[in-house]
Amino acid sequence: MVGGFHVAFRALVVSVLLGLSACNFNPFELGAGGDGGTSDGMPGDDGGNVIADAAVNDGRINDAQPMVDGCTPTPEVCDGMDNDCDTSVDEDFNLNDDPANCGSCGNTCDLSGTAGTCDSGGCQYTCQPGYHDLNNDLNMPGSNGCEYGPCIATGAETCNFTDDDCDGEIDEGLMLDTDPLNCGSCFNECPTINVNNATCSGGVCGYDSCVDGFADVNTGVIGCEYTCPLAVPLAQEECNAIDDDCDGVIDELPITGLGTDCGPTPPGETGECSWGSMQCVFGVPTCQGYQGPVAETCDNLDNDCDGTDDNGFDKDNDPNNCGPSCTTCDLPNAVNGCSSGTCNIIACLPGFVNSDGNVATGCNYACTPTGPEVCDGVDNDCDESTDELLTPPPGVCRNLGPCTGTEATCSDCGGTTAWRCVYTDGDVETDACGDVVIQETACDDADGDCDGLVDESFTTLGANCDDGGLGICRGTGNEICDPADSSQTMCDITTPGQTALADELCNNLDDDCDSTVDESAVDDTVLVTGGALADFRIDMYEASRPDATGSTAGSVESRSCSNPDVLPWRQVTRLEAAAACAAAGKRLCTENEWKLACTGLAGNTYPYGSTYQPEACNGYDYDIDCLPPNQNEHVIATGHDYQCGPPMADSCVSEFGAYDMSGNLKEWTGEDVGGGIHRVLGGAYSSIEQGLTCTFDFLAFDDTVALPTLGFRCCQDSP
Repeated sequence: MVGGFHVAFRALVVSVLLGLSACNFNPFELGAGGDGGTSDGMPGDDGGNVIADAAVNDGRINDAQPMVDGCTPTPEVCDGMDNDCDTSVDEDFNLNDDPANCGSCGNTCDLSGTAGTCDSGGCQYTCQPGYHDLNNDLNMPGSNGCEYGPCIATGAETCNFTDDDCDGEIDEGLMLDTDPLNCGSCFNECPTINVNNATCSGGVCGYDSCVDGFADVNTGVIGCEYTCPLAVPLAQEECNAIDDDCDGVIDELPITGLGTDCGPTPPGETGECSWGSMQCVFGVPTCQGYQGPVAETCDNLDNDCDGTDDNGFDKDNDPNNCGPSCTTCDLPNAVNGCSSGTCNIIACLPGFVNSDGNVATGCNYACTPTGPEVCDGVDNDCDESTDELLTPPPGVCRNLGPCTGTEATCSDCGGTTAWRCVYTDGDVETDACGDVVIQETACDDADGDCDGLVDESFTTLGANCDDGGLGICRGTGNEICDPADSSQTMCDITTPGQTALADELCNNLDDDCDSTVDESAVDDTVLVTGGALADFRIDMYEASRPDATGSTAGSVESRSCSNPDVLPWRQVTRLEAAAACAAAGKRLCTENEWKLACTGLAGNTYPYGSTYQPEACNGYDYDIDCLPPNQNEHVIATGHDYQCGPPMADSCVSEFGAYDMSGNLKEWTGEDVGGGIHRVLGGAYSSIEQGLTCTFDFLAFDDTVALPTLGFRCCQDSP
């Protein structure tokens, strides 16, 4: 039994150890030991029946893994290293099929708007739903993926400000010229107010006819807005305050029965009596203009139509209706009377007498005693003598400056009696009566009117003046007293005029001082040569007014100029533009001339090249933050450098040297496309990319159109 027990116990120990080894408790140490016997073939048996456990931190994940000295195992990642210490590198990753590591670690198949896969180490892409490859570069080197989206195509393009067909354009290809629901522009639905069949022609709304019972009386409003008062309008108006013929006007002529004589029969049709005329007044036939008998007045007329003028008036004795002319007697300063049809004086009013006995002059002498006599040319004491025995009052004469010490006398001068002063100082200015003048007349640095002021009547002293020169040659200075003539001032020139220029400039100034402004001024133009057209010249800059500056477009319209750094001439009709060019000795360009000057011999799409540059010219895409100061509604001065940031010269200039042929302002040409309609080219600050090309020729306007976005430039035959 003892021997059997030992055999069984040993077998149990071996089984336990084998079980522990299989459970891989490493790196925990289970101990070293054995059965002290000989090798029994157990794993790790050293012949002494000792099984060696794995050492702690031996660099293996499990006992089956090869030993890598000095390696601390971590889960394998795709980085070209043996992370799990199994002597293999990146063995868990398939670089041929893994879209996260396609062909090499970290190379992901991920482009905008795509679903990417990896095939044989290379990325392959397809567009995700709702995304589109508009530039067709998918799966090509440098592709930007399915760059347009999200956009779900719903069918053909319609007016909805949406890209229905997902082609990158919105509301293109629509029939805006003929669609009554979108006439001229999207959502502009032609009015259907009381009309039969609303129409759209050439982008303008109209209609076939009005619905019965309605009329179009307001030509400025499309539709039949007027409701006829009668269900069936009459052919002729009646006097009833109703628009019977439905033309928007009430009770207008002709109306049956109107215009005939009316009123009671005038008694014998004498005097001022007369028939009236039947008229329509507020919808009622009314007799107007009838004149019947009225109360008689003294006017030599038969007002009461009894055959006698002015009956009932006493023209022989009534001072209010005296004589054949019914005169109202009004003799001066008198109580008026009438005798035998002639005005007479019954009595004088207090303070007046009839001194000459003439009735026609009334009570002619005014005399009311007022006290002692005074120097006034009046008989104050009514003794028929004036101004006798008077003593000069103090303070009558001026006593300032050269007038000091003067005394007064009572005298008449020119029919006026007053205290007058006799001045003897030669600096005192006096009038014909010897009185000191109210305002001095001599410019002599003296107080001629003794008021304490010197030369105050010469208000221009010190004022700005000139030497009468022309243009820039005019000298300027200030007014001073004329040493040779004290009755006037003269101009003391302190700033001589400039020397006349040999050539006139287009600037609203008389540069050559010949009294004519801007005549024969030479503009900045460029020569266009080498094309299929005959050589010609075109303005280097968009046309401007002569007085334009960098901050104002000016107002002088005598001719056009081609000057740099000024605001261009806009809101101009084709007729005005042609006249301005003609005044400058030039003409509007033909369409072909304009296009050649813009495209150059290279045939550029834009003046600067064939690739659109949003910041190169002043169009819709131009950054508003790049606008120069003091500009108006995005219009920029001619020849401006459009580049943001550091200056870059000639950013919007054509091959031949013409500026601003793309953007800033659209430009008139002389090209008549039929019916007085002329071509407009070049686009404006509000134009999008397609409208800024040299050859965009969609626009043509009537000669009288003037727009804030429309200007011009001129051409002339070479040289």
